[in-house]
Amino acid sequence: MTDGTGRGFFAELAKACPALPCMALGLWLAWLFIMCSGTAWLSDTEVNGANMTTLYLASTGACGVALLLAAFLPERARRVLGRPACVMAGAGVSAAGCLLVILVGPYYLYSLLDYGVISVLFRMGGVLGGLGSAATLAACARLYGALPPRRAVLYAALSHAVAALTYFLVIGAPEWAPVAGGPSLAGIVAFVGLPLAAGALACLPAAGGMRAGGAGPRAERRAPKEGAREGAGGGVVPSVPFTKLAVVSFAFAFVMMSVRAVAVEASPVSSTFDATRVVMLLRMFVATGFACAALGARGEFLNFGKIYSVIMAAAVALVALLPIVGVMHALLNPVVLFVGYLFDYLLWCILAFVTYQRHAPVARVYGSVYGCYLLGCAAGWGVGAYAFPVAIGAGNGLVLYLALALAVLVCAFVLFSEKEFDNLFRPAEKGGASLDDLLHADILHGAGQGRAGGGRGLFRRAIEAVSAAHALSPRETDVLRCLAMGYDSTATAKELNVSWNTARTHTRNVYAKLGVHSRQEVIDLVDEAVQAERRAEPRR
Repeated sequence: MTDGTGRGFFAELAKACPALPCMALGLWLAWLFIMCSGTAWLSDTEVNGANMTTLYLASTGACGVALLLAAFLPERARRVLGRPACVMAGAGVSAAGCLLVILVGPYYLYSLLDYGVISVLFRMGGVLGGLGSAATLAACARLYGALPPRRAVLYAALSHAVAALTYFLVIGAPEWAPVAGGPSLAGIVAFVGLPLAAGALACLPAAGGMRAGGAGPRAERRAPKEGAREGAGGGVVPSVPFTKLAVVSFAFAFVMMSVRAVAVEASPVSSTFDATRVVMLLRMFVATGFACAALGARGEFLNFGKIYSVIMAAAVALVALLPIVGVMHALLNPVVLFVGYLFDYLLWCILAFVTYQRHAPVARVYGSVYGCYLLGCAAGWGVGAYAFPVAIGAGNGLVLYLALALAVLVCAFVLFSEKEFDNLFRPAEKGGASLDDLLHADILHGAGQGRAGGGRGLFRRAIEAVSAAHALSPRETDVLRCLAMGYDSTATAKELNVSWNTARTHTRNVYAKLGVHSRQEVIDLVDEAVQAERRAEPRR
């Protein structure tokens, strides 16, 4: 990928399909569901979810630990690990771990080795799969952290649709197996090959319009404001709400996965397969809904604070109802899995928003919060599989489930309420872009136009028309273009390679000449100019 010919081909491929590198997340999600549901690697000797529990704990725990460690590595080490060669090496390690899991199955090496050795190799395969996949996940985080929020919502939705489609392709493939009773050939290829495919996609060159690594050209560093922390990338993240988000992510994952683990551990493998299929089908419909909302004219339906509250309220109600419906109820597994999916999607988008809005270091944002989330999933599954059945058998199920519901309730509406959600996205400086501003910006701003100054389509002509009508200087025109793309003063300064004070001065001048008072009014004005150019286009 680094020589002249190959690099040009892959660069043109990413340019022709800007969303393609971001679909690595979809392939990673497909692999994760194939792994945790046992779809591709279980043999016909499995009667319950014990081996699924073991593999899930090993792989998810290893991936979470790797992401957390990456959050605190020196910037130089993170840059080295983020190179395409390292990402592909990690994907290779993950694929090797998956192959090891297949090889120690009942119809391969199982009869030739001692059970203790088989158990160690099985867990080692899971650990290698998780550690290697962390490199791909980190590369996906860098891609999404460089996207404007509405495009992050769109690409994340498309990724979840890709995950569902990939899953159904795998389970719908011919069931021929190299060894009768063992995993199908299609399942083996998918289980081993998806980590490699996801790593390769994540290494494609980012298309124009993305801020590589979540930051543009280097500008002078500013001291972080009180109550915030500064990462190696110069971005500022409010420490208190960010820490609360990490705690809530761990707690939510712990509660939901512990409940699911109880059901998976005690249910037949076929029930787990059925639940996963149902959720994958629902995932496609929900992903389509989010994609349509992102493509909507003004993004009116993208109120992530409300979505967060609804998801947490649903989780509280679900756990509180467990003493009534019972943990073995047929609907429990898919409902828990679906609510967890919604939270996962929401969390991934939130972290992308934080990275983009505040130009924060990707490894710090995703590593600390998403790492906590994955560790919560692993810890919850372990406790649910090994400790909760004992408590339920002793007649303490009612107390246990009410305690879990109370924990989610405290997390959702006390520790990290919708108000804290707003605090997380409060602009870092006066006049900066809020999350609402960014989500309501036209999704095409910054997408087809590339970096400031690029492109000559409707958007460029609209900028020129507004600039000429209000007698803007060339530099003020550049600032107008950045404002219309949803950039705040920090992003504008980095985009134009000027100081923050200079960007603020030009912004005030643009506001005065245009007779507006906010970035949203600038976006509205440019949108009107775009529509005028579109109406005039047939006469050109």
